[in-house]
Amino acid sequence: MSIIAVARRYAEALADVAINAKKAEETDRELLILSELFARNRELRTMYSSPIVKRKDKEAVLELLIARLKPGAITANLLRTLLQHHRLHNLDVIYREFRREMDRRQGIVQAEVTTASPLDNSQQNMLVAELQSITGKKINIEYKVDGSLIGGAVTRLGSVVYDGSIKTKLKAIQQQLKTAE
Repeated sequence: MSIIAVARRYAEALADVAINAKKAEETDRELLILSELFARNRELRTMYSSPIVKRKDKEAVLELLIARLKPGAITANLLRTLLQHHRLHNLDVIYREFRREMDRRQGIVQAEVTTASPLDNSQQNMLVAELQSITGKKINIEYKVDGSLIGGAVTRLGSVVYDGSIKTKLKAIQQQLKTAE
């Protein structure tokens, strides 16, 4: 089973528990902090992915981490479960899937919009309104700027990409000219 499929199972179960306990936001904040900690600390990731490091040593470090960061019971239990099943080094993937699951349950769609130059507030508001009317869901947009697009925008909604950039249109024209020769 792929790590994404495994992470999705943990994420769905975690979302169920966190929502039922009314601790979803707290769990989200704690997992964000922990996944960033693991992302920044290569030694930590290496230790938890290594079969050479003894389980009791991994448990001792985890308990120190829990004592120091003081996460809630849900997060602490998740960490212990991940350690038990040799998945703690995949915390970043599990957190990402947890975020997706929470967004899905709240009717939120993540979007990424890349433009050649920054959009002003009114343009951003118009884009949000348009995407919400298309999807029928709340939209959370991450804006990026890429000058190589020349103009237009590339919008990614989940796995669907809408490419309205001038760069792509010019490439298409160039390809047509090459095949016409």
